[in-house]
Amino acid sequence: MDLDLGLVADFLVLVRERHYGRAAMRLHLTSSALTKRIQRLEGQLGVALVERGPSVGFALTSAGRRFATAAEPLLAQANAARESARSKPARYTLRVGIPAGLGPTLRQPDMRLVAREVRHSFPETRLVSREIPLPALTHCLAEHQVDILWAMAPVRHLAVDSFPLTSTSPRIGVVADRHSLADAGTMSVEDFSQHPIHYDPACADDWMNQFWLGDIRPRREARLIGIYSENFSRVLQQTAEGAAALVAWAEVTMLLSPRLRTVTLTGAAPVVFHAAHRRSDRHGPVQAALAAFQALGTDQVVTPPV
Repeated sequence: MDLDLGLVADFLVLVRERHYGRAAMRLHLTSSALTKRIQRLEGQLGVALVERGPSVGFALTSAGRRFATAAEPLLAQANAARESARSKPARYTLRVGIPAGLGPTLRQPDMRLVAREVRHSFPETRLVSREIPLPALTHCLAEHQVDILWAMAPVRHLAVDSFPLTSTSPRIGVVADRHSLADAGTMSVEDFSQHPIHYDPACADDWMNQFWLGDIRPRREARLIGIYSENFSRVLQQTAEGAAALVAWAEVTMLLSPRLRTVTLTGAAPVVFHAAHRRSDRHGPVQAALAAFQALGTDQVVTPPV
């Protein structure tokens, strides 16, 4: 017969009160009902717990004393297990990194769809987005600032795995409204590459290469103008104020001020979006999010992160 923990709890109250009447009052029972419950417990254990006789006051048998000592931690453990089962599961926060200044407008995979897919298997997970300064994009995962990074280029780091997504976007040129190319409209990427181009020396070459058109001509032939910025909004501001051009992707047109113009680049390979995570991270929500990113099609549009 299974041990009834409710009977055990009643027995411990009786042990503390050392009187059937007082124990019964605390348990909101009659004395006879408590007596029957103690007898049921003895039947389950197969031993007598309480001494009985006309001249015997309340006293425990030797078995009763041993059981009372063992029952206290048993009941405490059972209560802890019950509370654990009843409590809400601890929330797991999954941090998704987005390059600073780009989260609200990028044609990024739809975070709401990713969140839905993750919560299907891990309902306790909460997704949050973190803006990552542009020079920190290579190291933010290894330094545990985020769990997943969504970006416009692969991450080259020994501790990081990075893979391309199906989402792509055309590369475009961006120039100030007083630039010589402000009214060009469309031109070949080879011709555009002959002009001075902004780049950030603080960012990794792997990250910046496609944005100073390193796939079009060797670096020694590039006319690069260094700008330092942690936020893409500041990059655009410096482009509007300077004489050099900027290479970006089509969706940044949503960010452009009246002081900037776009140039359609023919012959330029598109920007391929990537997702990256720590190679050692095997948390279930992280793996589920990566699978959701990979499953998204090319027609996803941005929605605010959840």
